Amino acid sequence: MSDLIALRVHCKAILARHRGNANADMDCVVCQQRVRGEERNMEHYENVHGVHIKHFDNIADLKGFLAHLRGLLFPSGDERIHCPVCQTDCGDKATWMSHLQEESHSHWDVDTIPSLAPFCVAAVDSGDSEGEGEDDNEEEGQDAGSSHNNNNNNNNNNNNNNNSNDNMNKNKNYHDEAEENDEEDEDGDWDEEPALCLLCDTSSLDCVHHMMEVHAFDFPAAVRKHDGVRDEYDIIRIVNAVRKCVARNVCPYHYCDESDSAEACRHDISTSSLTTHLRSNPHHILPRLVPMGDKELIPVICGDAFISSVVLGGDILSERNDGINYNAEPDYPMVPTISEIVKIRAARAENNNKIIPDGEQ
Repeated sequence: MSDLIALRVHCKAILARHRGNANADMDCVVCQQRVRGEERNMEHYENVHGVHIKHFDNIADLKGFLAHLRGLLFPSGDERIHCPVCQTDCGDKATWMSHLQEESHSHWDVDTIPSLAPFCVAAVDSGDSEGEGEDDNEEEGQDAGSSHNNNNNNNNNNNNNNNSNDNMNKNKNYHDEAEENDEEDEDGDWDEEPALCLLCDTSSLDCVHHMMEVHAFDFPAAVRKHDGVRDEYDIIRIVNAVRKCVARNVCPYHYCDESDSAEACRHDISTSSLTTHLRSNPHHILPRLVPMGDKELIPVICGDAFISSVVLGGDILSERNDGINYNAEPDYPMVPTISEIVKIRAARAENNNKIIPDGEQ
């Protein structure tokens, strides 16, 4: 198969994928989190793992591409993760992320991983011989068909009106189908999305229940007991802080806080693991101090389903026993109406006109 034909085949495969379902759920090859849509997947690799992966629009066989990457990352089929560029056995993910940064192996494409080439769009030389042959064939076709052009012109003119009417009907049908597809896509967006656990790589439709069952941690209860949590924005900051710390294999309790006990936590994690440390110290799962600033509101995971479903959709703070109604609408000051202003002025005038008895002065 020539380069030009291969390019056409690859482009058709990419177009077919986009027409089919470009918003399908895909598992991350690193953490196995299920992410919806190709754009969100590429953002997930960059934001969560610091990896710049080849743009999916330049990949013809996306499933094969990701499966091959998964095999390079975990060649032994176990939990030990490798660098797909140099095949270094990094062991855990924290060491792996450090290796990618130190060795500049965070760009995954054909240049850094040549074995990915069969899954990607083929390059075509500008001087392809097949292209020249096609040009010659086109010239021959023009010469052979020139004698028939005059006879066909009259027939074409007679058919123009019919063709225009047919085109109008086709365009109308196309727009109707496009509107129906848009409605179906909008309905599909309401499907519930699994959320990634804060402490492991498990995605679940009921992440709160999963954390209680597997990690013995009641996230809503812990948030309600936290003295620094005032509103949903603080909870979002906490979720992002925990995700950052778990990815870096450090204790979330000391996020942005270098207290004396932080070094003890680092030593404990180095001798055991972060999972063991947090199981022994469940109060260390949430930061001791709630992070501040708008920067902490930026999700670590693009479209984090945990934030949208658990934090914003779970009414966590509504069950607090502090006398505050967290579901109440904000009590914004209202501008008085004209009738209310008249009543206020009349009441003031009446008070000013009252005569105070001498005995009460």
